[in-house]
Amino acid sequence: MYSLSNDQKQKILKNFKCVIDKRSSQLINKDLYYHLNLNCNFTAFFNLEGFRDAYSGDNFKDFIEQFDSHSPRSQWVEAPEISKDFEDINYEMLSYATEQAPRIYN
Repeated sequence: MYSLSNDQKQKILKNFKCVIDKRSSQLINKDLYYHLNLNCNFTAFFNLEGFRDAYSGDNFKDFIEQFDSHSPRSQWVEAPEISKDFEDINYEMLSYATEQAPRIYN
């Protein structure tokens, strides 16, 4: 588990929103990567660069599906191993991505 202060959570959320708004996995910073990998059970893809590459281009939709509450791929947030310490930021990410998903899918 990777501990986060409230300030760190807000910075991660800000980066997440930027990634979604710009539709670019290349903008994922190390703190967002560590949070997704260490606190949310996302595949690491060996390192940050591999993670960015895995969700680049047409694969960005695969990234967004993991946060779209209408997608079965977003169920990671309900997994029992996800710490309640991150429930607030994880639900904020889900909410934002779900709101933005129709714009991204089209």
